[in-house]
Amino acid sequence: MRMKILLLISAAGLSACSSVLDVAPSNSVPSETAISDAAGAKAALAGAYAGLQQSGIYGHTIVDWTEVLSDNLRFVGTFDNYADADAHLLRADNFSVAQVWNDTYDEINRVNEIIQKVPNVSDLSAGDKSEILGEAYFLRALQYHNLVKLWDGVPLRLEPVKTAAEAAAITRATSAQDYTQILADLTQAKTLITAGPSQTRQASLGAVSAIESRVKLYQRDWAGAEAAAATVEGMGYTLAPTFPELFEATGSNTPEDIFRVTFTPTQSQSVGFYYLPKALGGRYEEAPTVGTTGIIAAFDPASGGNIATYNPTDRRGIWSIARAGTRTYAAKFRNPSGDEDIHVIRLGEVILIRAEALAQLNRLPEAVAEYNRLRVRAGLAADPVVGLTQAGVLAAIARERRLELAFEGDRWPDLVRTGTAVPIMGIPAFQTLLPIPQGEIDTTLPALTQNPGY
Repeated sequence: MRMKILLLISAAGLSACSSVLDVAPSNSVPSETAISDAAGAKAALAGAYAGLQQSGIYGHTIVDWTEVLSDNLRFVGTFDNYADADAHLLRADNFSVAQVWNDTYDEINRVNEIIQKVPNVSDLSAGDKSEILGEAYFLRALQYHNLVKLWDGVPLRLEPVKTAAEAAAITRATSAQDYTQILADLTQAKTLITAGPSQTRQASLGAVSAIESRVKLYQRDWAGAEAAAATVEGMGYTLAPTFPELFEATGSNTPEDIFRVTFTPTQSQSVGFYYLPKALGGRYEEAPTVGTTGIIAAFDPASGGNIATYNPTDRRGIWSIARAGTRTYAAKFRNPSGDEDIHVIRLGEVILIRAEALAQLNRLPEAVAEYNRLRVRAGLAADPVVGLTQAGVLAAIARERRLELAFEGDRWPDLVRTGTAVPIMGIPAFQTLLPIPQGEIDTTLPALTQNPGY
């Protein structure tokens, strides 16, 4: 939320994806002069995509740290910010809490600069101008939804923050107000973007509808979520033939990709580093949960959650959990140098969104047939589509979401949105939301209020 200098860093690999980003790398420049011509506008968009690589966003925290809040991962390292998350003893001065908040609002400020200034750039073609603005609206919607999932209603800033005094006067919006803006931004993006499914490292029409399906699922708009997911499925995306292909270190394309953040050895993410044991070059800050309710047992119920007897037939479990010496670790991202791209959303999740929406609409055979596509890819028998109950189908979908999306940052928001975080984690209700960072509270009092209980 603080005043930022607009970082114009052209991310490696992005410039090859679209003519909109075909610009030479730029150094940081003051925001008031950054977007005055076509080159500056394109560089600013590249900088917005580079902003997604920040540690608090897809660089690692929103992916791996939030998993420690859930029943998928447990703390095994030395960082207090992870220990407190595992014990659900978060304070407003938790480093990871502040990191997610600050980096996300920094990214929002970047796209707000684009949205404000690109319409006045005279040497941009109409097509490039629409594409840049559409992608900026998409990125803003995505970031606001990430915030609402973790904090509920958050300050809604639609213009760049220029002064410290201006930042200090910002107040919280309600979640309803946030969602109204998120959907408005997605609608804008849908009218401006022209790129189709082949564009996976920038926003596309497929990415817009996919995030729309996720947003409407969180709003419990079942018909809207089903319709948006069906739109995505009609665009030609197909599941990757094998599950491990999605997490190759080289970032190879798969037909399942919808939108992902590009990482390279020089612009790397740290998810694998935090998951992998030290013998494999990692930090080993967190590890898969054990016992009958842990993720080990979820993949292989016969193991009882004991890694010594872990022998899953589910190919997702074979790939996602491994052993190195005495260390059991989350193996989904296997390169400690962080080359792997991070999927923001992929077809596997869209299938699960559609399945859940269909089940909520009581279209049970369709819902089961939908998620069975993922079970078959995982080498499992398809669930029967007869003798169904709505509660049973929804429980099966929750199971499939946990297994398919394990260690990708989805489990904690899923527990919160379905109302199961309190009974499963054994925590007070107020702990289902993160605290507003203390630095923000101190800067903005009395304008910005803390979440209850903190």
